Amino acid sequence: MAENWYPVIDRDLCRECGACIAMCGHGVYDRGAAPTPQVVNPVGCVDHCHGCGTRCPAGAITYFGEDTPWVPPKGKANQGETFTEKTNIHSGGKTMKKLQLFEPAMCCSTGLCGPSIDPELLRISTLIDDLKKAGVEVERFNLNSAPAAFAENETVKNMLAVRGTDALPITMLDDTVVLTDRYPSNAEVFGWLKLDDPQTDAPDSDDDGDTGCGCGGGCC
Repeated sequence: MAENWYPVIDRDLCRECGACIAMCGHGVYDRGAAPTPQVVNPVGCVDHCHGCGTRCPAGAITYFGEDTPWVPPKGKANQGETFTEKTNIHSGGKTMKKLQLFEPAMCCSTGLCGPSIDPELLRISTLIDDLKKAGVEVERFNLNSAPAAFAENETVKNMLAVRGTDALPITMLDDTVVLTDRYPSNAEVFGWLKLDDPQTDAPDSDDDGDTGCGCGGGCC
């Protein structure tokens, strides 16, 4: 079974015919939700299996972790295409999708407490603030303060049952796992959402060598 390989459903293309659910014998899909494909057990997927994608009549299935020349036989080629390119998330008036972070147990909701601040947690908190300002819906759960959220999410619950807390943090985009084991980088998140990173767009105050006195050359 695979830890970094599972189907990703393009909701815009999916016809909800149930062919993928009927084909899969590894419990990757929620049979109770049929014919709507819901990936609830991604770790059950067989590494580099393209069975459900080959069966799909709409070409709506690609795979997280894809590194082969495989293309959906009934749809457009996805060679070289990444999950980022298929999320259909845009700014400029269109509704953003939901980003969820399922994190290890922490002393508070952000982990930004105590005498020593983890710079990675500080980065994530800043990132979340920037995303919310851009209109993105973000939900953040840690195992200590929000255990119910882990129990109620079938995908997360199944991943924890197989891998334990080593799988955390888990990042989900619109109910699909996009990353495990670590926090996403700013570039990854803004790439998924097709947004500009405000941190990289910020002007560099040292670009012109101005010391603030107005001379421009640092002569005083």
